[in-house]
Amino acid sequence: MDCHLAATLKSLHRSILVIGYGSPLRSDDGVGQEIAQQIATWGMPNVKAIAVHQLTPELVELLAKVDIAIFIDAYPATADQEIQVRLLEPADGITSGHWCEPQVLLAMTQALYSKHPQAWWVMVPGINFELGECFSVVANQGMEAALQEIEQLMQSMRTESCMKLG
Repeated sequence: MDCHLAATLKSLHRSILVIGYGSPLRSDDGVGQEIAQQIATWGMPNVKAIAVHQLTPELVELLAKVDIAIFIDAYPATADQEIQVRLLEPADGITSGHWCEPQVLLAMTQALYSKHPQAWWVMVPGINFELGECFSVVANQGMEAALQEIEQLMQSMRTESCMKLG
């Protein structure tokens, strides 16, 4: 079987959950939700994109059902105004509370389901977190870069599948 075809067939079975989070009422803080909403319009098979205000334990059930998770959020930019992409591992401990970090959700998923998805955290720079619904130039540029990076990340997962099958 052709490696590209084999990778494509395998990647169609690998499910991806994209979670964009932040407050759309606090200007640049809403870029995570906006990116998730844009990815939802791509219509990619086995890709589910959701936009939430904050990460909560209720997301664990969704994380347990997917192979790959991509978390997207804004961060306050200083001199460095680049998007950041980090591979995530589950946190060492589980904290209680309604709001949590992606690593804590992965740890909860592992604790409850004895597995967790491979996960990345895409952080988009922002400079305006005041009340409002408009993105800054920095956040808009970061959003475009993040969308391209996420698309490449999804493509690399197909290549990775191909290498493992070859």
